[in-house]
This record gives sequence, C-alpha cells and structure tokens, in this order.
Amino acid sequence: MENEQTSCSYYIRNIAHLMANMQDRCLSSYGLSNQQARILMFLSKHNIRGQRNIKRKDLENYLNLKGSSVTSLMNSLEKNGFLERNQSEKDARRTELSLTDKAKELVQQMDLIFEATDNQLQEGMSEEEKMTFRLLLGIAHNNINI
Repeated sequence: MENEQTSCSYYIRNIAHLMANMQDRCLSSYGLSNQQARILMFLSKHNIRGQRNIKRKDLENYLNLKGSSVTSLMNSLEKNGFLERNQSEKDARRTELSLTDKAKELVQQMDLIFEATDNQLQEGMSEEEKMTFRLLLGIAHNNINI
C-alpha cells in the first residue's frame, strides 16, 4: 500500500491547490478569483465563436461547481463590471451573457497568467517529458471524468 505522500492523489491535490493559489495571487490585483477568471475565459472563447446564449449548466459543467456557486460567481462578476446579462432578442426567455470592455481587456492578461502557471508546472521537463506528462494527465482526466 502506498503511503499518503507518494500517492497520485496526494500530488494532484497539492498541485491543484498550489496552482489555484498562485493564480489567485496574480488575479487579485484585478479583483478576480481563479474561478471568476475561468468564467470570463470560457465566455470569451464562446463569444468569439458567436455563442452568446451560454447556459448556467454549461458553466456548472466546465467549472465542476453547483448552480448556486456559479450564480454567485456570475453575480459578483456582474456587480464588478466584468459581465453583462441581457435578454435575448431572439427568445425573451433566454439571457445572453457578454463580457464588458473591462473584461475583454483582462482576458489577454489572464491568458498570460494561466500560461505562466502552466510553464512553471512543467519547468525542468524536456519536450518529450512534457508531451508524456500531458498525455498521462489527459488519460487520468478521462478516467476520473465519468
């Protein structure tokens, strides 16, 4: 039996915690948390593709959070001027989410923050090791994402 400090889950939990903390520290100067930034990134990518009618369920699945948590994050983003919710012109029952200019300016900065975290995680690895690492992470993700 593996001891707790050599198990995969030990390393994964700690890496996830350290990465989220690092990103939160970088994002705090913008008044954002890691999860709020992820929502903005998600919306940015979908808005670029012309998909403005994002459902809360899409965000729940993407963030792996409950609906009330996603709603709270979205309310905070709207209150702080990063997100706008408007009634759809095509269907009055739907709400369209869009990024404000303030949020659009930050999306590029957030990309750099997430990239820096990713680079730090892979520091000291050869290109071959990086490819193997990503492959194994993908397999692990697929195994657990049932």
